[in-house]
Amino acid sequence: MITLRNVSKTFLTKKGKFKALDDVSLSIKRNVIHGIIGPSGAGKSTLIRLINQLEIHDKGVIEVFDYTDLKQLNKESTRMYRKSVSMIFQGFNLLERKTVYDNIALPILLQRKLTEKDREKVANLIRLVGLEGYEESYPTQLSGGQLQRVGIARALVNDPKILLCDEPTSALDTLTIKNILDLLKSIQRELNLTIIIVTHDMNVIKEVCEYVTVMDQGRIVENDTIDNIIFNPQNAITKSLLDTVGFNLERIITMYSSKKNLYLLRFTNSRKQESIISNVSISTKVRINILFANITPSEQGIMLVSLEVCNHDVIENVIRELKEEGVAVKHV
Repeated sequence: MITLRNVSKTFLTKKGKFKALDDVSLSIKRNVIHGIIGPSGAGKSTLIRLINQLEIHDKGVIEVFDYTDLKQLNKESTRMYRKSVSMIFQGFNLLERKTVYDNIALPILLQRKLTEKDREKVANLIRLVGLEGYEESYPTQLSGGQLQRVGIARALVNDPKILLCDEPTSALDTLTIKNILDLLKSIQRELNLTIIIVTHDMNVIKEVCEYVTVMDQGRIVENDTIDNIIFNPQNAITKSLLDTVGFNLERIITMYSSKKNLYLLRFTNSRKQESIISNVSISTKVRINILFANITPSEQGIMLVSLEVCNHDVIENVIRELKEEGVAVKHV
């Protein structure tokens, strides 16, 4: 587990002191994808720069797995710790005069000549990120998505336990974003990594994250599972971020408030929501109109539906069958 306790960080600027992090406490579970989101200046990037020791915090304690206080590490311990943490960047940070192969192998080449085992590792990483056939290509010959794949492979070459991603998709088009996020999910599962993604894009959070931390002005304003963040946001900043991707539940319910027999359904198992609705509709002979639907990476989903029926007993029968299928039902 990664734990921050009462962590603060202040920078000196031309305008005076700027508190980037203000008494932040946070726990991040091992072997999950954890998202950190918030507006510009929220402190997101500073937080992960503290985790990988690019910056040193002023106050508080940061514990990462077996390292009980990062601030107290000596030079050798810091070197060993940094090998367990890797980072991918928005701007790729590749060397233009080096090939794909050499860019990926660079962290090893900075330490020693490549051994046969090292070459095998680089080759495996090239396959893992889907860049077979591009080993001798140069960065200027690659697309944005391919450049980020090189960055991901390079970040994995030292066998890290933690992969930090600072706005990894902001320079990419929509289709490429999905491909990169799918790759990160696959890598996390295969390598049992702890991945922390910093982003301003709620779509990225919804697509891959199991847990989410929402930040604003150097503080954590909300921290929960992705399902609770989406379905039951507590903070105004969280609600505004959801609003940017068209997921403001209060507004959606208001939009359909003129409909009769309006119900909010929450699905908590991995069965296809559409098949549950179809089966209940057929068995009760009631048309269930889906007005809005959304699904999260954990296969939980939410639907706003209206029932085309007036008989109270029939409505109760529909609700009963939905609940028997594991669906939470709320009249709105």
